[in-house]
Amino acid sequence: MSGKRKLHLPLLLGGLLMAGLAMGGCRKEEQNRTLLFEKGTYLGNPDQALTDEQRADLRYRASKQSD
Repeated sequence: MSGKRKLHLPLLLGGLLMAGLAMGGCRKEEQNRTLLFEKGTYLGNPDQALTDEQRADLRYRASKQSD
């Protein structure tokens, strides 16, 4: 019976090690992200609004593309 117990200990430790590595491999920025989606509806965080200066810069750059 002790032979079976010796066999289970390495498997248990290996399983715990793999579970720890899998859980530790989750990046912080991927935690708490939206995993459920609704068709046609954006459920993510809202974008930051552009400043007037950023909008003017984008308009200027877009106008240069048509030249």
